[in-house]
Amino acid sequence: MISPRDGCAQDDLDTLADLVRAAGARARADFERQEARAVETKSPGDFVSDADRAVERILRDGLTGAFPGIAVVGEEYGGPDADLYWSVDPIDGTSNFLSGLPTWAVSVGLVRGGVPVMGVVHAPALGLLVQGGEGCGVRVAGAAAGSAPARPPCFAVGRNSGWPKADRHAAEDRHEARGHTVVSLGSCALSLAYVAAGRLGGYEERFLSGMWDCAAGAALCRAAGATVEIARNRDGTVDIRAVRR
Repeated sequence: MISPRDGCAQDDLDTLADLVRAAGARARADFERQEARAVETKSPGDFVSDADRAVERILRDGLTGAFPGIAVVGEEYGGPDADLYWSVDPIDGTSNFLSGLPTWAVSVGLVRGGVPVMGVVHAPALGLLVQGGEGCGVRVAGAAAGSAPARPPCFAVGRNSGWPKADRHAAEDRHEARGHTVVSLGSCALSLAYVAAGRLGGYEERFLSGMWDCAAGAALCRAAGATVEIARNRDGTVDIRAVRR
């Protein structure tokens, strides 16, 4: 069982993967019934649906049952401040999800002392699940499970309304100057999972809404040996940069 001091334990990671896979099955079912979705707008370009809330409830119940005593902090229902907690994004890439695009993911990471140490990112519509953590390495199942290129030519940059366009364009220019093709997948969690799986050379995004966007993916990238930088801004937003070595 997880303690405040331990690294990743394979049994815990496998249990977490099973929970995320089950929640992903619900998300996939909702994805295939777009006509039934109830959608609200949090802010311009930032949406939440009944599917986001239902999947988060499933994850909260599963995590509380399997890992009693560990706090849960989620995008839709929040949570308490804690040194050790689960960071949950039930559907990262909601706009893609609601558009019928497959590039969205269910994401759960364990954060200890502010550092993501274990995580699972599951993209049900792509058939991809990536799990990993400190001492456990990274395991890729489904899509992208084959051999990875030695030097992926693509580098992903996230987009959100809080990141000033001039700053983002400058970041894109820097990566292009280094010979990368810059892409944007619309999901931080999925992009970081692809970095960990060796499909992207790196990922960068500033002013994410919270740790739930990047906790699981950052843990995967760290377990894969990537350089990961996370910064928390005064307004509560988060910056993330992960680069394969």
